[in-house]
Amino acid sequence: MAAPILSYEGLGLVQGSGWLFQDLDIYVGERDRLALIGRNGAGKTTLLKLLAGQIDPDKGKRVIVPGTHVVMLEQEPDFSRFETLMDFAVAAPDAPEEFEVAAIADQLGIDMSRTAASASGGERRRAALARALAQNPDVLLLDEPT
Repeated sequence: MAAPILSYEGLGLVQGSGWLFQDLDIYVGERDRLALIGRNGAGKTTLLKLLAGQIDPDKGKRVIVPGTHVVMLEQEPDFSRFETLMDFAVAAPDAPEEFEVAAIADQLGIDMSRTAASASGGERRRAALARALAQNPDVLLLDEPT
C-alpha cells in the first residue's frame, strides 16, 4: 500500500456541548475514490471541511504531502455576488484561468456566460464543478455531489 497523500490521526472536534467525533484515523491515497455516507446532521460536511483544512480540529494531527492541492466543492456555493457563472468560476483566490474553466464547462455541457441569477441549481452545480476541476486538484472533496 502506498503512503497516503492526506491523513488525519486521532482527529477530534467538539461541537456544541460535546464531541462531534473523536479519535478518527483517515488516510487518503493518491488514487483513492472514497464516499462518506451518513444521516443529515451527522457531521459529513464538517469532516470534509477538516480534510480540506478549512477548519481546525480540537485534536488530531493532519499530514499532507507537500504540494498536494486540495479543493472542496461546497454543497451550496454562493453565486449571489456574481453576474455570470464564469464570474463565479474565476473569482476564487486560487481560481483557474478562464480558458481552463471554459474547456471543462464545455465537456460538462454548461454555458458559463449564463447569468448566475437565472441559472438553475444544476447549472450552478456544474459551474462550480467546472471551477473545481479546472483547479487541477490532487484531492477533490465533493459535498453532496449529486
